[in-house]
Amino acid sequence: MAATAAQGERREPYIGEKRRFMRDGYGTYVYENAFFRYEGEWMKGKKHGHGKLLMKDGTYYEGQFVNGEINGHGYKFFASSEAKYTGQFLNGEMHGHGIMNYKNGNIYEGQWYKNKKQGFGILRTGERSVYEGSFQSHCREGEGTQTYDSTYKNLSNGDRFEGFWVMDQRHGHGELWCADGSHYVGQFLSDLFNGEGTMTHASGIVYQGMWIDGYPVTMATKLVLIVEEQPLIIRQGLPFSVRVECRNDNDEIVPEQGREIQVMAGFKYRTPKEGSALFDVIEDVEDKPIPTPFGYDVVPYPLTDQAFDVEVTMDAVDAKADGDGKLEEDGDEKGEEEGEEEGLEEMGELKEAIEDIANVPAEASADEKDGPQEGSRPASPEQQAQEAGVDEGAATTAAAADSKPEGVSALLPPAKTQPSLLGVCEWHTLQLAPPPPMYRPFVIMEEEAGQKKKSRIAQMREKMGEYILIVNDVTNPPFMGCRLEPAFLMLKLKRPKRVIVKKPNDRDRWDTQRHIAMAMSRSNSSYPDQ
Repeated sequence: MAATAAQGERREPYIGEKRRFMRDGYGTYVYENAFFRYEGEWMKGKKHGHGKLLMKDGTYYEGQFVNGEINGHGYKFFASSEAKYTGQFLNGEMHGHGIMNYKNGNIYEGQWYKNKKQGFGILRTGERSVYEGSFQSHCREGEGTQTYDSTYKNLSNGDRFEGFWVMDQRHGHGELWCADGSHYVGQFLSDLFNGEGTMTHASGIVYQGMWIDGYPVTMATKLVLIVEEQPLIIRQGLPFSVRVECRNDNDEIVPEQGREIQVMAGFKYRTPKEGSALFDVIEDVEDKPIPTPFGYDVVPYPLTDQAFDVEVTMDAVDAKADGDGKLEEDGDEKGEEEGEEEGLEEMGELKEAIEDIANVPAEASADEKDGPQEGSRPASPEQQAQEAGVDEGAATTAAAADSKPEGVSALLPPAKTQPSLLGVCEWHTLQLAPPPPMYRPFVIMEEEAGQKKKSRIAQMREKMGEYILIVNDVTNPPFMGCRLEPAFLMLKLKRPKRVIVKKPNDRDRWDTQRHIAMAMSRSNSSYPDQ
């Protein structure tokens, strides 16, 4: 009997205070299925007041009970997810304001409705990833602000979005500020730019128009060079113009603003022959060849948009010809295909002509002798330049040029990059600059041809022939993660139309009328009036 009574006491599900045979006060109750166990306050046979409900899997709730139900403020630990909730409950469910701490470190603080995040709340998913706004059934829905970091969908740190959400995705009108400085304002669909919107990119590009699946509808894909003829014929020492357009696959101009475009030139790449002076060191110092659609690679060649004088001596020819000589333009474009050597011979002829003209007096006086007087001092370069009709500045420039070491030319600044304006860039003063010292393609060509060392003037001049104009998209950072395809144009460099200097002959120098007048003047002075 005693053993039976002891067994009956152990099977008793409730141990605690009672009143009128009902659980009332503090007690512990083990449910029949043995999964639930309650410890806490009772009233009239129901859980009421503060208590703790434990489940067999380790989950438990501790907080307020009202008439047998979990109601009011409490704390719940979820054993399966190790999440912890502190806040309001209604009929056993998270309902009202509460804070949920997740195992991965995420924290939600805000409104709940029947165990779901709903209403206004703040969700922190990383150190800098924070959403503040409206929720619906655990999802961001309605208006809200999201700050991203790299832990959320691999988006860049510091991006910030303000706008509308549907089913946890950006949807509708919104604004996105990117950490790199880019800014988008417009429509979103399924987390992507979609509809009417304006992007002000960190690189300076501004696009306003329609977007589909995160990209502009009329996004530029290539650069197109617009010139009067192909190949473009340019003249040595004369500027030329080019126009560049940003176009899409339908060959339509895309009215972008601010895309950074670079223009450069190239000359055919030549590999030095084994055994040449450059063969051993060329691999370490040469520029990387650039492939072209013309069947060969090129290396960069100086291209400038700054004005410069091709030769100071040409100015001297023009100035002196106004006094004693006569300049004529040869309409016959001789030497188009004859190469550089004939051009250099013409430069030598021009130089000799300058010297001849400079040594001829402007006027011959009867009192002057044919040659310089004995003991006379040689004229300075400035005086000679003045006699030749060249101003002091040009003379100084010429003297400075002569004082340079042979083979050294002044390096001009490269052509400036330009931002696109409505999808167009234009350059109006482009020129091929003199080559840098020991420009390798020219040196290799001369070695192959077995040519002798050229004069300083010859080394400072660009060679006649083919050059390649290259236009690149150098926008940084690249717009929408990609750059436009480059454009290429063949240039044919030719010498300018020849200028022929005609030296005055003896007959042209002798002015008969002037000498007769001078003779008559002497005669009158010998026989004065009586």
